Amino acid sequence: MIGQKKRTMTTSTNNILETQGAVWWRKPCHITEDILISGDLSHDFAKAKEQLKTWRREGITHIIDCRQEWNDEQIVGEHGEGIKYFWHGTHDSGGSQQASWYKRGWDFYEQVTENDPNAKVLVHCHMGINRAPSMAFYLMIREGYMPAEALKLIRTNRPIAACLYAESAWRTFAEEDNLSDEETTIGLREISEFFADNQIDPSTAIRQIRQVERQGNVPFPSEQV
Repeated sequence: MIGQKKRTMTTSTNNILETQGAVWWRKPCHITEDILISGDLSHDFAKAKEQLKTWRREGITHIIDCRQEWNDEQIVGEHGEGIKYFWHGTHDSGGSQQASWYKRGWDFYEQVTENDPNAKVLVHCHMGINRAPSMAFYLMIREGYMPAEALKLIRTNRPIAACLYAESAWRTFAEEDNLSDEETTIGLREISEFFADNQIDPSTAIRQIRQVERQGNVPFPSEQV
């Protein structure tokens, strides 16, 4: 109609921060007694320092950073209040992860937990959707969890965790533990069935987190539920 103002759809900042992706992104999620998963530290220096304080209050003693694209060694060393940092970056381009990546992550985790029975290890990547959950999954199966059991704990405590690389984690474990072909296949089937029965769309959480990044208004973990 002539003279009628065109309506435009807008999304408020509050609505963006209330999406599932925003809520869970940088929330440290307890998976087991000594493993947590989260997204990364904010690139805003002041917010990153506040996150580190939150992580310390959560009892976190060590970090495994799975991002190839960023390194927080300096800020954790200067403001982590004793938290130890292990940069263990890898790609996030789909497919699978190398066995050596899983093995090095396990070597670090095993040494930490053997030296300190009260250690709590935070595993994180950028969004806490694929790389970090997949590494946490590998640590858990090395500790004796069955695949579906580990995935259920991860997904229950961090609903946006897609764990895309779980199959490559299981194949690495099968090789390390000398599993038979039948045992390897059973584990892969268990993973496949879990994903079929518990489907999520990680692209939705990724899009929601990207919206928060574009707004430049990233919530603190203390602001998240």
